[in-house]
Amino acid sequence: MEADTSDYLYTVAILGMTFIGFSAIVMMLRQTVGLKLRPFDALFAHVYMEFGLIISMGAMLPPLLRFWELHPLMVWQASSVLVGVPLLLFGLTYPARRRAASGEPTPIYVRVNVSIVILISLVLLANASGVFADRAGATFLTALTVFMIFAVATWLRALNLILTRKLG
Repeated sequence: MEADTSDYLYTVAILGMTFIGFSAIVMMLRQTVGLKLRPFDALFAHVYMEFGLIISMGAMLPPLLRFWELHPLMVWQASSVLVGVPLLLFGLTYPARRRAASGEPTPIYVRVNVSIVILISLVLLANASGVFADRAGATFLTALTVFMIFAVATWLRALNLILTRKLG
């Protein structure tokens, strides 16, 4: 694995960990302004901490696997499956978890967001299966980056719900 790829991945890992910190700060901010924590708030923090961990661990997997002297294609395929499966599980379970926490039906925008997560997971799983073998590294890096951008964008939208809207 080239140094610039590792540098990129380590930068993504740092951003993922920073993202987790922001999620925790939101919970503290809500309590600081006198708002009560609700089950939806806990789900919000949990989901975005999951996202940050998936991003960070996903970014650290390829350099770790290279230490085992695996073939580069195997590194990208293994990394893809190890990130793709948790994203798929998230996509399949989130609507029910959200419904349980908020007591409301799953809104359309949440279904769209879940579909995006599932699409990213399917790209990663296709990469793991060898569909993009000639561009496995680029596919993994792109999918992980797209997921990070998606996570930040949805976090900003959800932040509005957490700080202003009354749920639960």
